[in-house]
Parts: sequence; C-alpha cells; structure tokens
Amino acid sequence: MSDLYYVAPSERPALERGTAILVDAEARHLTRVMRKKVGDEADLFDGSGTLFRARIASIERDRVELDVLETRDDDREPNLALSAIMALPKGDRQKWALEKLTELGVRRLIPLDAERADVKFDSDVRVRLERQVLEASKQCGRLRIATILPSIKPSELPGLVELLDAKLSPEAPSERSELAKRLEERFDGFGLFDEFQPGDEVLRVVAHPISDGFFGQRSFAELARRLSRIPKGVLLLIGPVGGFTDAEVQNAVDQGWAPLDLGKQVYRVETAAIVAAALFLHLE
Repeated sequence: MSDLYYVAPSERPALERGTAILVDAEARHLTRVMRKKVGDEADLFDGSGTLFRARIASIERDRVELDVLETRDDDREPNLALSAIMALPKGDRQKWALEKLTELGVRRLIPLDAERADVKFDSDVRVRLERQVLEASKQCGRLRIATILPSIKPSELPGLVELLDAKLSPEAPSERSELAKRLEERFDGFGLFDEFQPGDEVLRVVAHPISDGFFGQRSFAELARRLSRIPKGVLLLIGPVGGFTDAEVQNAVDQGWAPLDLGKQVYRVETAAIVAAALFLHLE
C-alpha cells in the first residue's frame, strides 16, 4: 500500500511557497496512526500529478506543517484519457467500482441518470464518491485524482457530443444549442475535455450485450481493428443494473456512439465498466 498524504485544495497556495499543510483526517493519520514526529519525512500529493517529498516542521492537534524538500512530476497516468459515463450501482459495489476505475487510470466519472438507474446523483453522493476516489488514489499511489462531474441524462448526451465536437474541430460553429449551453454551465469549472486539442481522435462507445437486443454491437477486437489510430480519448457509456432501454441504446447509436459487446456473459454494471475501461486503457 502506498503511503501518501493529501494536501487539501484550501491549502494548495502554501505549496507555491514551499510549505505543505495537512489538516483534519490527513494530519491525524500522519501523527496518530503512523506516529510521525517533527523531523520525519513524508510523501504528499495535491491531486494534480506532482509528488512532494516533505519534512515535518510542526505538529498541532489537527494540523501539520511540512517543509517541501523535493517535487517530482507524475509519469504513471495513461496516455489515453478515458471518461466513464455510467449509472451508479449501490452500496459496496459502488465503492468497489470507483476503487478499481481509479486504479486503472480513468480520468473522470460522469454519473448517468438512466431510466433504470438505482442511484440518483446528489450532493451527498458526490461527497461519498470523491472520498472513495481519494482513498483509492492514496492506496494505489496515483497522484492525479479522477474528477467527479455532475450527472447527465441519456437525453442530454447530444449536448455533450456537441461540446466535444466544438473542442475537437476548429471549424465547429461557435453558436451552441440550448442543451449544450446548459451542460456547459453545469460542467463549468470541472475541466471537461480540457485535455483535448483540435484534430484529436476521441472514440465514443456504448456497452450493451447482444443478448439484450442487436444494435450492431461489435466485440472489442473487432472495434479495435477498425481504428485507424489509437485515440487520444474514449468516452465510455455504461448502463444501469437493469440495462439500457432499447430507446436509449438506439438513440446513442444514432448519435454516433459505437456499440460494444463485451461477451456472452451478462456483467453487472461495475464489472462492465471495469472490463471495458481495462481493455481501452491498454490499447496503447
């Protein structure tokens, strides 16, 4: 298990001055669980991809101040930027899914409010998901934290595609549809598609078993053979426990999402997300 400590966003400005500050649970874990003392060293991260080696300068009840000794940029992130747009499973299955997707290197999660979704996204769910992602990042030593975006409905996917196309095409119309404008406002500040440049190849995939109806699904091997080059990113659409409705799948396919069949078994939503993410993240 990686021994990392997280510098909260509110304390990041101090890093520019060469000082790292841990607060609350992170500070208590460092001093009370790991029993670190003044003069001891620790590895810190702020979720942006940099590792900070620091020495403890002072310890208070729920606050630890450290002097930064060394910084090192992360080189472990996958080259492919994968966004998982998925309906959330319940309970422990949700935590397990977030843990494994974080370990694999998924860049962002967009909860999907599909018709048959078990979990509806709200502020309490966001707090829980962000905590699960942070814990998983610390465990696996990942220095970038996957972003949890606001949820989206299947009917809003055309607006998401419009925003993506505007990012990828220098000739995309500057005028947005009302749907795209609403999504642009909803996702403001979350860095949606910031990693892409005009001309980048981004693949959009909807996973749906052939056993639930044929919509032109191809296996991963077939889909990969048809790629002219390895994409810069993948948007992976995963349905709820009860599966997508036929209308939801057909609408996605009509909008240019490539239908993917993951095999003869019918996977749970978290298994489908992990299998598909692992396949695409190893394209490189």
